[in-house]
Amino acid sequence: MKPSISIIYQILVSWAKSTKPQTYTQLSNDYHAQTGDWFEPHGSWDVPLGELNMRLAEMGAPALSALVILKEKNEPGNAFWGCASNVPSRPKGDIERLTEWNKILIAVSKFSWPSTLPP
Repeated sequence: MKPSISIIYQILVSWAKSTKPQTYTQLSNDYHAQTGDWFEPHGSWDVPLGELNMRLAEMGAPALSALVILKEKNEPGNAFWGCASNVPSRPKGDIERLTEWNKILIAVSKFSWPSTLPP
């Protein structure tokens, strides 16, 4: 069993309202609270989050998974970068990377998110 992209979308849209990034652990907790299914914070989310970003890119939306961060680093993990056409390859420098991430977060906060993920 793998996490439902539609449920992940609903969770992240709720986070987008506050534009406050949350950790993979919080995603696991929120997903469990909503579904009763538990997925480990480490290693469970990269593929479904990448798939979500690909679907969002097809509809011209920003990468919603920019809101999911590593607790230790306080920014998205390496698998975030380049996962879809709405996410550039990982910039080499810290300032460039954080600047690019911030641009995505701003786009996420300004986007008018539908209540459910379109098919």
